[in-house]
Amino acid sequence: MTVAGTVEMPHRKAKLTRGTRKSGLDENQERWLCVTFEYIDGLLRDIGEVLDGSPVDSAFPRNVADIPEERRQMIRDTIPPIRQRLVQVLDDLAVPRNQKAIPASRTIRTNLTTIDITLEELKRKDWGIPGSPSGTSEEMRSIIEELREMVSGLERCIDAAMDDDSDVRREGERDGN
Repeated sequence: MTVAGTVEMPHRKAKLTRGTRKSGLDENQERWLCVTFEYIDGLLRDIGEVLDGSPVDSAFPRNVADIPEERRQMIRDTIPPIRQRLVQVLDDLAVPRNQKAIPASRTIRTNLTTIDITLEELKRKDWGIPGSPSGTSEEMRSIIEELREMVSGLERCIDAAMDDDSDVRREGERDGN
């Protein structure tokens, strides 16, 4: 049945009639619930990171520690039950949780590539006040290039670590592990 101005989507109707799911939810609802719970978990992780404070070596701390330690611990203690409840709801509804398949090395490499691109964009910018000597501009380009070389060094460290890891994995496979 269609209502004036509304078009019924036949593919949505078909999904509802395709077998019953243990959860009582359709596939889209299951996915929505799982993604929402994953988002909530990420926000809880962010809260935990804020409570733990900025890393000591952070160049740009994001937060000022204004919560006393005993209160921070009280807040920390309330997070695990929320996470447990999220998991319990999904388990009770038999909704499968998303299993991550992104290797940590790929995430790191992606971030390093983004840093390199960002630095390259800075390099293209004109630095200094118009009409002033080009010393500032050249100095900025030199600084940016130095940072890019440092990032490249970190990329090489990741590559070396992954090569070492693949050697260990190959040895394990040869040994039957």
